[in-house]
Amino acid sequence: MKVLVTGGSGFIGSHVVDRLRAHGHAPRIFDARPSPWHAAPEVPFFQGSITDTDALEDAMAGCEAVVHLAAVADVNHVHADPGTAETVNTRGTLAVLEAARRTGASRVVYGSTIWVYSDCPETKVDEETLLATPSHFYTSTKLAGELYLKAYAELYGIPYTVLRFGIPYGPRARPAAVVPAFVEKALSGQPLTIAGDGSQGRRFVYVEDLAEGVARGLAPVAANRIYNLAGEETVTIKQIAEAVRDAVGEVEITHTPARAGDFGGKEVSSERAAAELGWRPETPFAEGVARYVAWRRSLSAVDPGPPAPAKAHRPGSVLVLTADIGEGHDLPARALAAEIVGEDPGVEVSVADGLAVMGRALTKVVRDGSWTIFRRAPWFFDVQYALFARFAPTRRLARAGLMLFGARRLRRFVRQSGAEAVISTYPGVTEVLGELRRRGKLDVPCYSAITDLAGLRFWAHPGVDMHFVTHPESIPEVEAIAGPGRTRWSRPPTSPGFLAPRDRAAARAELDLPATGAIIAVSGGGWGMGDLGGAVQAALAVDEGGTVLALAGRNEEARAALQARFGAEPRVRVLGFTDRMSEVLAAADALVHGTAGLTVLEAMIRGCPVVSYGMARGHIRLNNDAYRRFGLAEIARTPAELTEKLRHAVAHRPEPDGSFARRRSSASFVLDGPTARPVEVVAHRLTPARSAALAAVSALLLAAATDIPYGMLQGPLHATPTSSVATSLPEVGLLVDAAPGQAPAIAHTLSVHGAHASFVVSRPPTPAQLHTLQSLGDEALPTLRGGALTRWVRTRADLANRARALGLGDRHFAYVAPDDGFTLGQYVLGRTLGAKAVRPAIEVDGGVPAKGLHPGVVLEVRPGRGGAGEIRRVLATLRAGGYTAVPVGPLVGARR
Repeated sequence: MKVLVTGGSGFIGSHVVDRLRAHGHAPRIFDARPSPWHAAPEVPFFQGSITDTDALEDAMAGCEAVVHLAAVADVNHVHADPGTAETVNTRGTLAVLEAARRTGASRVVYGSTIWVYSDCPETKVDEETLLATPSHFYTSTKLAGELYLKAYAELYGIPYTVLRFGIPYGPRARPAAVVPAFVEKALSGQPLTIAGDGSQGRRFVYVEDLAEGVARGLAPVAANRIYNLAGEETVTIKQIAEAVRDAVGEVEITHTPARAGDFGGKEVSSERAAAELGWRPETPFAEGVARYVAWRRSLSAVDPGPPAPAKAHRPGSVLVLTADIGEGHDLPARALAAEIVGEDPGVEVSVADGLAVMGRALTKVVRDGSWTIFRRAPWFFDVQYALFARFAPTRRLARAGLMLFGARRLRRFVRQSGAEAVISTYPGVTEVLGELRRRGKLDVPCYSAITDLAGLRFWAHPGVDMHFVTHPESIPEVEAIAGPGRTRWSRPPTSPGFLAPRDRAAARAELDLPATGAIIAVSGGGWGMGDLGGAVQAALAVDEGGTVLALAGRNEEARAALQARFGAEPRVRVLGFTDRMSEVLAAADALVHGTAGLTVLEAMIRGCPVVSYGMARGHIRLNNDAYRRFGLAEIARTPAELTEKLRHAVAHRPEPDGSFARRRSSASFVLDGPTARPVEVVAHRLTPARSAALAAVSALLLAAATDIPYGMLQGPLHATPTSSVATSLPEVGLLVDAAPGQAPAIAHTLSVHGAHASFVVSRPPTPAQLHTLQSLGDEALPTLRGGALTRWVRTRADLANRARALGLGDRHFAYVAPDDGFTLGQYVLGRTLGAKAVRPAIEVDGGVPAKGLHPGVVLEVRPGRGGAGEIRRVLATLRAGGYTAVPVGPLVGARR
């Protein structure tokens, strides 16, 4: 049968995919990131958020069953960020069930946990044990999922199977899990740290045994049943540490305070699974640890990656092209050159500035222009990026300009160099190489070394033979641009120092940094960009005894400014460019970084958590969104938010991730030659007339489709959303941004106090909820989403449909404009419908209104979990000022 596995790219999920295939099923994967263990088309992959019901429905189409494993399972992550755990574990399960209902799936198999028994008074438990009220938040979210499954079975007839997992271990485990963490530390000679006295008992289960149990959970007998899948041995944490020490070598064992909510352990029976499914764990714990250690040691050799066919010709010379635009391009170029020489000393390697090769004019425009924009007008970088990367017509014009001014010189340089392979680390050079290759004007293989996570236009090109990515999450975007089969996840092209373990204490000693106290590094990249001063100030507030390293790169102006501002502060060390980032990131408890790129990955390797701040422009903004989406880094928009996120990061510094160093090198792929399909040669011609027409159309569409021109034109065109109206009445337009389920209670609270409001809804409330709002004199207003280049075209239809669903008719109503991404096209099309855009002048998030209240102003309140209680506090403040809260639609004259 066809089976969708949510979380199929992960530790347990990847093994479940293997076992399902062994049982003759056809699994497919739904995950936030691609699987490093399986590749399409053998195992179809669908990328998306576990809370996106529509994406789940698409992935689930045609499937007879769903194995739902996606979850936040690390107890430390749950303790640190319960909001995300609730969203993923609870709402994600609801989204899976709803998608299963829509697609008619005949079974949902749910991965739960034996932690549900942690608060039971019994020491021996089985599936019939009466569960106690959970005291740990993780347990609460998993139990909520179990209850959702039972409710959907009752309401909609969807059969379920609940599998309560023991503690899994084995190959592919995440580095932070107890067995991998102990093995990793033992292999690097570090002490093994035990939380508490180590007497906590665990029912471990070898992951391959566990995956077999999941596959058997699809059997008809398992419908609407609960099974424990746990090991038969109770192993203490201390015994694990001792077993690893004995298997790997003599290492120290130390103890730290016990973790909050740690599971004390139970004797969990799996007899029901044995009787009904024929499943028993077959791997003793000692044998499983030995298997894991052997697997882990095998990774000490370089991960071979996909096998490459034998090549008739091995390149004798390789040209590496970079651009002098920050260290993010030069460092990978040097690293790639060193890799090639290291793997084959007989290959001649040269490194050149590809941008300079293409001519002085392009260098002035691209390099010098970028430097000026970053320093003097960073807002214009958004305009530049939208024109040349995000919008197809102007992107084609940019490509035409690069080809016109640089292609001939670059082609001649490559030919004169005699190179038999070319690697580019700069996207502008990659674009020209790919286009030359695609047009049949370059007959040597071309490769792109990509160090960004997202925003990969110009980084990727269908004419490039192979793309090397540092993040597996980048593969879908690259292959959407360049075509399938042209991407390899390879070892990061960085300083060799990052590819070896680094002791934290030793790194601090080498840099002459304090052995205790938080150390936070603040970096603006090689060019020293972003709000470095604000970041340093925010970092100083994290720990009174901490140290801040301010890295200004090669930007002497920024370094001087930092020195002038913080020179007298003994806790701040202002540095220029440094070649010791490996030691810096090993020593630091957190990194504040402004320009994305390779440094973020280097911090991940060192186990140094990253908060991006200070330069959310252009491609950096897209990378930030991807970091947040994939859980790779935190994003802060204000100094206060930065301080808060840094405190969390310092308190939850993860273990170093040595897996990147074990990837196959880009150099080895280059030396083997391209393994993808041959580049298709196409004819291309862009006449001056076509160029002019394309430019005109591009300008018009860009003005309508992106938020940047709107920001510049809304004032002159008087096309600004309404945030205040002139009135003599003491009325304030009140927007309430609350979940539909909260709206009725808040509406009743408003009515008791003689107030009314407009409720902001991104999805329609139920008919009963909407009736309650309208009967109490309130209204629900539709919202628009911003950000997509083509979304503005659907504005009229979207607004009309949403307004009708909310009982507003299809003309003359108010709607809430998005904070980001609102476009001129959306505004104009909304006006043709008679709809009026509104946007709050004052926003309140869990408090009372700030200064600026006056008659006719639009105020938005986000009550959060406080619900009606927080609304009462806001209304008290309004009454004290003599104001009455009214719905926004009538206030701005948008209801007739």
